[in-house]
Amino acid sequence: MATVLITGCDRGLGEEFALQYAANGDRVIATCLDPHAFRERHEHLSGIEAVKLDITDEASVLRLAVELNGVSIDLLVNNAGIPGPHPGLQETDLTLWRNMLEVNLIAPFVVTRAFTEHVASSKRKMIAFITSRMGSIGLNNTASSYAYRSSKAGLNMVMKSLAIDLGPRQICVLGLHPGKVALQGEGGLSISESIARMRKVIDHSGPHQTGSFYDYNGQILPW
Repeated sequence: MATVLITGCDRGLGEEFALQYAANGDRVIATCLDPHAFRERHEHLSGIEAVKLDITDEASVLRLAVELNGVSIDLLVNNAGIPGPHPGLQETDLTLWRNMLEVNLIAPFVVTRAFTEHVASSKRKMIAFITSRMGSIGLNNTASSYAYRSSKAGLNMVMKSLAIDLGPRQICVLGLHPGKVALQGEGGLSISESIARMRKVIDHSGPHQTGSFYDYNGQILPW
C-alpha cells in the first residue's frame, strides 16, 4: 500500500485520481478547498482522508506538512490548477493572468518544497505535475491563451529544475499532460480514462525518467 497526496480534489482530475488510487488499495490524502463536500459525496469510501488546503496559502501548506510529519508520501500529485479561460491578445485580463501564475506555477512549487522530505523518506519517491501540452513552446501553433500557456510553460521549467535538484535523492519528477478530457456534451477522453492512463505512466516511471514531459499515453512531448 502506497501513500498518495493529491492536490485539487474538489472535482475533476484530482477527485478521480483520489478515487482510483483508493480503489487500488492505497492510502489517499485528498486536499480540497471544501473537504466536507468531498466527504459527503464519497462517504461510503474508505482509504481517503479529505483535508482542507488552499495551495496559494503558504502557511496552510506548511501547517499540513507539519501535521503529516513522519508520514512517508510515495506519490505527490500536484494537480490543482486553473484550466481556463483562454482569451486572445486584446481580451487577456491581467488579474486573471496573475491569479493563474499564482495557482498553476508558484503554488505547486511551494507544495513540492514543503513535502520534499515526506517524499524522500518513502519507497516510491515520486512527484507528478499535471501540466499541459499548451505549455510546450515547440507545439504552440495556435497562439492566444497567454495566461494559461505561460503558467504551464513556467511549471514545466520548475518541474525540470526540481528533477535535477532532487535527482541525487532518487526522487522521480514528471510532467504529465492529461489529454483533451471530455466535458459534458463534448468529445475527448473521459476523466476516468485520462487518469487511468496517467497512472500507468507513473507506475512505469522511476529515477531514469525524472525530468520527462509525457502525455497521458507515455509519449514524450517537446518543450
